[in-house]
Amino acid sequence: MLSRPKPGESEADLLHFQNQFLAARASPAVKIVKKADKRKGEEGSRDAERLPLQDSKDVVMLDDFPDVPPALTPAPPKKSKIRSACVHFEDEDPEERLESHDQHITAVFSKIIERDTSAVAVTIPVPTGDPFPRTFHRSEIKSEVEVGSGRKSIFAQKIAARRAAEKAATAPPAAEHVQIGSATVGALGPEGSAGEAPLPSLRDDKTVDFLTSRQPCVITGEGLGSEKSEQEVQAIHKENLEKLQSMSQEEILQEQERLLAQLDSSLVAFLKSRRDGNEGQKKELKKKQDRPEESLETVPVSQHGVGASPSMQGSDMEESVIKEENMKVEITDSLPVKPKKEWIHMDNVEFEKLEWMKDLSPPRQKKTRKGMQARFSLKGELIPADADLPTHLGLHHHGEEAERAGYSLQELFHLSRSQVIQQRTLALQVLGRIVQKSRAGEFASSLKGSVLRLLLDAGFLFLLRFSLDDAVDNVMAASVAALRALLVSLDDEKYLDWTFSWYQGMAAFPFVPNNEEEEEDEEDDLTETEKSQNKKLKDENKPDPDVARYDVVKGLLKTQIQHRLRYILEVVRPVPTVVVDILHVLTHIARHSSEACSQLLDCPRLIETIVREFLPTQWDPRVAEPGCLLTSIHGVPCASAMKFVRVLASGGRNATARMLNKFEMKSRLSRFIAEDPLDLLLPREEAIRLSTEAFRLWAVAAGYGQACDLYRDLYPVLVRILQSLPELLGTCHEKSPMLELSVQRATVVVTLLTHVTQTAGCTAELQAQQSSNGSEDNEQIPPPPVTWNQVSNLRPFLETSLKRILQEISQTETWQALQPLTTTYMIYLGVYYSACSQQPSVNPIDCLEELEHLTFEVLLPLLSQPAVHSMWDLLRPCSALCNPLSCAPAPESVFSIVSLSCTGGKPPLSLVGSKSPFPFLTALLFLISSITHIHKGLISKYSSVLDFKGLKDYLHLSWQTGPPSITPSSAWILRHEYHLQYFVLTLARRMAGTCPDYAQHASLHHCVAMALLSRLLPGSEHLAHEVLLDLAFNPEFFPRRPLSRSTNPLLRSCPSLSLLPAQSTGLPELGCSSPWFGFIP
Repeated sequence: MLSRPKPGESEADLLHFQNQFLAARASPAVKIVKKADKRKGEEGSRDAERLPLQDSKDVVMLDDFPDVPPALTPAPPKKSKIRSACVHFEDEDPEERLESHDQHITAVFSKIIERDTSAVAVTIPVPTGDPFPRTFHRSEIKSEVEVGSGRKSIFAQKIAARRAAEKAATAPPAAEHVQIGSATVGALGPEGSAGEAPLPSLRDDKTVDFLTSRQPCVITGEGLGSEKSEQEVQAIHKENLEKLQSMSQEEILQEQERLLAQLDSSLVAFLKSRRDGNEGQKKELKKKQDRPEESLETVPVSQHGVGASPSMQGSDMEESVIKEENMKVEITDSLPVKPKKEWIHMDNVEFEKLEWMKDLSPPRQKKTRKGMQARFSLKGELIPADADLPTHLGLHHHGEEAERAGYSLQELFHLSRSQVIQQRTLALQVLGRIVQKSRAGEFASSLKGSVLRLLLDAGFLFLLRFSLDDAVDNVMAASVAALRALLVSLDDEKYLDWTFSWYQGMAAFPFVPNNEEEEEDEEDDLTETEKSQNKKLKDENKPDPDVARYDVVKGLLKTQIQHRLRYILEVVRPVPTVVVDILHVLTHIARHSSEACSQLLDCPRLIETIVREFLPTQWDPRVAEPGCLLTSIHGVPCASAMKFVRVLASGGRNATARMLNKFEMKSRLSRFIAEDPLDLLLPREEAIRLSTEAFRLWAVAAGYGQACDLYRDLYPVLVRILQSLPELLGTCHEKSPMLELSVQRATVVVTLLTHVTQTAGCTAELQAQQSSNGSEDNEQIPPPPVTWNQVSNLRPFLETSLKRILQEISQTETWQALQPLTTTYMIYLGVYYSACSQQPSVNPIDCLEELEHLTFEVLLPLLSQPAVHSMWDLLRPCSALCNPLSCAPAPESVFSIVSLSCTGGKPPLSLVGSKSPFPFLTALLFLISSITHIHKGLISKYSSVLDFKGLKDYLHLSWQTGPPSITPSSAWILRHEYHLQYFVLTLARRMAGTCPDYAQHASLHHCVAMALLSRLLPGSEHLAHEVLLDLAFNPEFFPRRPLSRSTNPLLRSCPSLSLLPAQSTGLPELGCSSPWFGFIP
């Protein structure tokens, strides 16, 4: 039995084993079978039937290979390997089919062009005694060859070094040129004199100096561009050597001086550097000096010799080599891991590839005023430029400015498009945190420019939109959170809910940018409907980025974001935080405009999914258990969903009707209002918020005259709530955390009753109108399903509760907590008495007696309270007109995203602050205006209101100070301030005809009226009508004698005002005999 080869046996042993195997004619243990080619059919199997070779030698055979190659043709296209997939026709020639599928070797190697080797020197291999050429390992050869153009692998460097060594070993001797070469070097070297030390002599004739005799130092031949460039260079070099050999030493020195005088100094320095700086020649000389038999004898030369000896050049080269080795040692010492020779493939260390393992250099100190790139932590915090943070925090994984911790916005953008899911998620999370902190103003004092504007200009909005379409849940969740941080301000929503129960605070305030890129001049002749249609067509024709540049919400709606959010809620069913963020985003979109509300309502299955999944009438009671962690809120009532429905209903009467009738919101209202929040199987805080939002939705619907039929069904519930309102006085002293939520719920209940009462007050008028026009076919507005008798019985409950709260006005903490509820009481009573005076079923005398009782028992004592006096004094510090900076836009606000600038909270002494007197005083003045409108005899009783010093100081400063710039924040705040000024002027107009002492206030109130008329914003057209009709040109507001500009403050402040022609103003023509002549500025 033949033995198998063992490790360590030589080639001769292997050949011996092969001869034994062939002599024994034994069958091999492995048989090679060629698989048949399916494309050749059965012909491919003939290789397996080939007879064994008779010869014992290895023979390579190419079957069917002709002596003359056929004509060159391109390779046929690749065909399918499935034989059944080939289609054959009956009339097809088999021979042609075989020719088309011919896979001849010449079809593969279609065209072979040999390399021209005519000018290449042929070297005969060195004969050895081995049967095969001896193999070499790369570790046996030192890589001393300088790498040329481009980077070479380690193996390529070893091969180049071996070839260079073989070429040096086979080159012919040239010792006779050494002396002349030395003279050549001296001719190009430093200046010297003729009578100096002789040239060094050679120790051995066989020693060869290739650097100075065979290879030129300056000429390389690269510019010749021919194959014989090397021969040309050698010919030129030989000619130079012969010329130098024929010259004497003195002639060489003279020629050297002449060249140095004629040539430019920079050119001389270049020639010297070409001679002294050839690294390849230095390394080659280093090799020769390492061999003892080829070393040259060192001869001492004077300091100013003619030329430098090879030994001196070698010493210079040794110094450079030593420096390079020292540098490598320094790099190795600085590495955290020292490479060892025992490691595989680490016998030759590539130090340039190990640079990244070195310790980072400390961040440079900021010594100049030049700005540096902003870098952020994973929490979205700005990292100072000189912060030295440890590397284990994961803040140094970037190439640019590797020593600085944190990531720039460009790097985060690049990371957000990574193929790694974790990297995309992390980048979006960090960007979302940066946006949130940027909107809070944390970077305003540290960064130059706006982070939000920079992100939006870079396409951050569409990056989030693309990420929403990602199939990975984590990426979708991160993009939703970043989108919520970009669009939604929770503080804005908080203050909007806070002002919901103010006077006309429920009115929808559109979040539409006021500086859209529209050409208004071309649309002056069009109607409002035509303008809106043209505007819609323009937006549809514009690209998405152009639309989003001036309105982000409109740009998102153009990308059909509502459909994607519906898919996430309905199909993906994410975690609760993502659901809440989506509901916040939808709420912000619904606040944009009525058109945005219509698009949300028209989105298929969006509202159905939200109502079904997040406002169910039945749910799992285990969610109310303490410590229950919800993994999903699908099927659980959510207050954010009810708020979204409420904001959506605020978009108009039609939207409210669709929500109540199509989506069955009436049954949901009954479900969450009929049951007390403490009895709902939900966490207590969430239950109170849900009940509050349900009452707000009902109040919005009642303001449109809808859902009033629920009043009859839920009347016992409302009475029970009103009876429990005085109990809030006891909880104010306990400082319960739920007190604010309970007060908000009670406030919304009173607001609901206010709108139901106002709707019921119109019932008699609508019924009379319907009965008078019953025979006509004109469409009539049906009266609401609630009458005055059904709402009039609730006034005693509210009036009694108001009296009890006013008794606590001296208690600062109690009054501060219950002031919102007192404000709604005032508004309710004003609406109630305004509607009561118009009811035919009410005795007018009884109504007047109730007003007198309210005046003498409640309001006049209230006006005499010191706390009310301090409220009038707070008008000036809390006014937005007197303090324009209080409604200034946020530092990071952008015009394309509407914000109320409430991020971080408003100061207490501001119009919407916690200590603001505006909501209560506006409600008080509204109630007084309603009373004096009904009962003329009580007008003089309220004359003390206009005598408050705080009110007069506020009015005087408000009309003299210029209004703040119109922004969404200022427009929202000033609308509430203008209501207070209007009611003050209304009371003043009534005082002017009844009170003889009013003349002292006439000039001030007239200036305030004119200033108010010029400042009213869109949406306050009814106020402008009232001011023009009764206030601005009321003769009672004018003094009894003409005033000059020196005595009239309004004339001093408005010197350029003048009367316009009657046909342009629409006012009656004023002649010289008119009593108004000379009094109107």
